[in-house]
Amino acid sequence: MITLKNVTKTFLNNKQSFEAVKDTSLTIKKGEIYGIVGYSGAGKSTLLRLLNGLERPSSGTIEIDSQELSPLSDKQLRKERQSIGMIFQHFNLLWSRTVIDNVCFPLEIAGVSKDERVKRARELIKLVGLADKEKAYPAQLSGGEKQRVGIARALANNPKVLLCDEATSALDPQTTDEVLELLAKINDQLKVTIVMITHEMEVVRKICDRMAVMSKGEIVEEGPVLQVFRDPQQEITRRFIKQDTEVDEKETQLVLKELKVAYPEGQILRILFQGDHVGAPIITKVSRQVDTDINIIHGSIRSTHNAPIGSLTVQILGDQAKQDKALELFRTYPVEVEVI
Repeated sequence: MITLKNVTKTFLNNKQSFEAVKDTSLTIKKGEIYGIVGYSGAGKSTLLRLLNGLERPSSGTIEIDSQELSPLSDKQLRKERQSIGMIFQHFNLLWSRTVIDNVCFPLEIAGVSKDERVKRARELIKLVGLADKEKAYPAQLSGGEKQRVGIARALANNPKVLLCDEATSALDPQTTDEVLELLAKINDQLKVTIVMITHEMEVVRKICDRMAVMSKGEIVEEGPVLQVFRDPQQEITRRFIKQDTEVDEKETQLVLKELKVAYPEGQILRILFQGDHVGAPIITKVSRQVDTDINIIHGSIRSTHNAPIGSLTVQILGDQAKQDKALELFRTYPVEVEVI
């Protein structure tokens, strides 16, 4: 659906060249929700502007639905851009227009008749759950409602691709979840490909099928969300995942240190579960089979778009033979085991 091949974007600043995006290759499949995560300055916004045609690559090619963007004239590019919907962090609504007029606006620019654009706008306003707000002005709406209007407007021209530029960064956690649920519903019902640009790992974890991590203009890690969360390869990815962890890392390390002092003979493990194995009574089974105590230090379960991920930090007590036997048994189960 979206293919980038060796894409580079170079800017000139005070006669100095700066590569905002460096030799980037990427494939996003039709109908998936794809997340691109990175800190400020990583190149995410430039990559987004390349995807929607607001910037042309200095080198390399970008194809959307088999149409390469670079050779297109400005007029052709404007036409192609109608098939790419944009959702912005700060909504970008027309404050002097009502909800229905905001949703009608891109259809008006596209030359759609008034009756047709009003009909289409009402369908979309109903889809995003604002049927009772079509005559309201943006100033009368909450942040979540404004973003729903932005989503409806982005869908007006039946886009093939929906680009989300930090679409939830200005929202509170509950409203963020509601907007993410809406985007997942739209993806499921309309089969539109969604690209999420964000610095929030939680957003990627909750909604995306696959993801890429950007740093200094490059994609440093890429793959299915579950795989990246389970086995991050790069330090920057591990940093993002750690920020998404609910328990304070310093507090956890303090507890581990105290337990090592209290039970110097105990062995501490971190066990990672995924999918159906999250709820399996593995700790109980191993404890009974080996006839030793297993102390649970910390546990958490996080959802992803495809399956839950769970982690447990445990301490195996008893003599060395029992500890070794318990560790051996843990490794026979479909989980990942790390000795801390």
